[in-house]
Amino acid sequence: MEFIRKPSEEEIDNLLPQWTWLVPPTATPLMLSVFGDWLFGNPDGSLSVLSLLEGTYEQVAESSEGYNELNKSSEWCDEIFISSWFPIAIENDITPKKGECIGWQIHPIIGGEFSPNNLKIFSMSVYQALMSQLHAKIQGHGQ
Repeated sequence: MEFIRKPSEEEIDNLLPQWTWLVPPTATPLMLSVFGDWLFGNPDGSLSVLSLLEGTYEQVAESSEGYNELNKSSEWCDEIFISSWFPIAIENDITPKKGECIGWQIHPIIGGEFSPNNLKIFSMSVYQALMSQLHAKIQGHGQ
């Protein structure tokens, strides 16, 4: 199980339309994490992340070269992608299969604990839909 991988065309076509309220149409999806976070390329060459934890779309690097430097830091990867939770999930037998992701049973933004007991395997399509709806509602975007 990879932590981050290139999304399939089917995933892009099925999962991204739910995020049109947040992700600009000019963004190109590059990678998808095991937690459902997206890495995008922008027309200016910068890279941005759609965080399912924060409900944000934010620039994380000015270029792919900059991203490739930054992603060598485990602290940076943990800050951006909560990567330190991946081995915790695996140690607790939370190992998603193809088409699945790791998510929060009760999302931390609404009071869920950062605890292995709050992690769960979801269908990627279900989790993307749930997170898009949750963040849109919290941020006041009608969906």
